[in-house]
This record gives sequence, structure tokens and C-alpha cells, in this order.
Amino acid sequence: MAVGAIYSCANLAVLLVLPLLIRFNILGFQATWLLLALPVALLSNGFWALQHEAFHNHFAARQVTNKLCGRLMSILFGSSFRVLRFAHLMHHRFNRHPLDRPDTFDPSTTSAWRARGLFFAEILGGLYLIEVLLPLLYCLPKRVVRRLLDRIYAGGDSRLTQLRDLAQQTLGSPRAVAEIRQDLAAVLVLYGAAFSLWGGWCWGLLLFMLIRATLISFLDNIYHFRTPVDRPDFAYNLSLSTPLRALIFNMNFHRIHHHHMHLPWWSLPRQFQASGETFDRGYFHAAIAQFRGPAPTGMLGSDK
Repeated sequence: MAVGAIYSCANLAVLLVLPLLIRFNILGFQATWLLLALPVALLSNGFWALQHEAFHNHFAARQVTNKLCGRLMSILFGSSFRVLRFAHLMHHRFNRHPLDRPDTFDPSTTSAWRARGLFFAEILGGLYLIEVLLPLLYCLPKRVVRRLLDRIYAGGDSRLTQLRDLAQQTLGSPRAVAEIRQDLAAVLVLYGAAFSLWGGWCWGLLLFMLIRATLISFLDNIYHFRTPVDRPDFAYNLSLSTPLRALIFNMNFHRIHHHHMHLPWWSLPRQFQASGETFDRGYFHAAIAQFRGPAPTGMLGSDK
């Protein structure tokens, strides 16, 4: 929890404290103050990994505390905890379902050029943008929200049918709508205040958010890039030096995480050794491999 407090305070400082230091030119280091936002932006994946721990109830021992901290971190992230947690837990339950594989496409319905455009838009910032924009749908009436949830998970695939039902329960209930609206209101107040404080320097805040969006989006799916669509239990274990894997809270042990979701981040290396697992490839090699773009579904197996 102490690490979570440090990450949260750092992000809050970028939003609300740093602009005051810049605008009032405290100590005469205007440009230098702006550079302080860079390391916070570059550590965005670590902040995301802490929220991930909260999704799995590993961030705090008490569930109430875990959810409260998760909501606060998600608001600082710019979204709603309930929305982010649902998307992540459904990724675990229905890994490689039709809406969870941006790295593949059906040539009979989508051209290769369109698939590549959508894929690169998602991994170069689009994923984060979707996560931020989704709660805005909850400005609409509840009945409209429920209809939109049905449309998002439309399709004849049996997994999508289950997802529709779960989405209505988890994201469409009166309690869920109220909670997401509360988070959205907090996000709008927080970021509205941030942009107001940054004023003419708001391009610095936009750059901070752009770096965060790119890093989150680009590194989110590397553990599943071009993995078999008919093996929902599969994910890559990616090798990474100890200092760097500490910055992402051991998420590079991703297959271990998928097979042992009950384990907190600090237990993953030990489980990796106990299971006799091996690394499939290097972390950065997996990241760069994404520039190959999406593959036709037939190349990655069949989920029929």
C-alpha cells in the first residue's frame, strides 16, 4: 500500500501541484519543473500494475480498503474502477474472445489494411482512450446505458452472450451505474481542475497524458500477441531484468499470473520456479514484434 500511496501522490502532484510551480516560476526553474512529470509518465505501467493488483483483491488485505484504493487510483488514472476491473476480469475468464484479440482479424469480413489501421490505433494510445471515454457513456439515461452494453457485446458467439449477461449485472445495475457516475464526476472535477491550473502550459499535461496513453496501450497486450485463439489458457512469460520487472510488479510472468490468479505479484517469481516454467521470449522483443501487425484468424488456430 505504501508504494500505491507514492504512485498516487506522484500522479496527483503532476495534476495539481506541478502546474503551480511552473506558472509561478518557483525558484526560477520553470522548464525544469516541467521535466519532473516525465518520470511519472514513464512509470505509468507500474501504476497500472498496482491497479491490476486491486482488480484481483491483492492490493490490500481488507476488501473494503482494496476497493477504495482501487477506485482512487482509477480516478487518478482517468477512469472508473468498476469499468476497468470488469474488463480485466472478463479478459481472464474469456481470454481471446472475439472482442479480446486486436491482433487478429477475419479476412472474410475485414480487409488487412483496415485491420492494421484499427490495431495500430489501439496499441498506440487507443486502448487508454477507450478506457477513459467509456465511463462518459454513463452520462446517458440508465436504459440507454443498458442498451449500449447489449450492443457492445452483440454477436452470436456463446462467450459474448455470457459477457452481455455479466455486463448487465456488473455494469448495468442501478448500484453499478451510480458508482460509475460517482467516479466519472470525480474524474471530471480532478482533470477539470488540473487543466485549469496548467492554463497556458496545458500542453505539458497533454504530453504527460499522451506518454501514459501510449505506454499503457502499447504494452498491454504483448503477453497475448499472436497467441493461439483456441487456447484461452495461454499467455507468454517474458524475460526481463529484475530491476525492470520490479517496475511492472512482475507482470512479465504472465502465464503464471493467468494460471494462478490468486497469487499477489511478489509470489509470481517463486511460482515460476516451482512450476518449472520457462520464458518464451524477451519482453522488449515481444513489444517490438507487435509492429508485424494483426494476423488472419486462421493463422492462429480456430476458436470454433
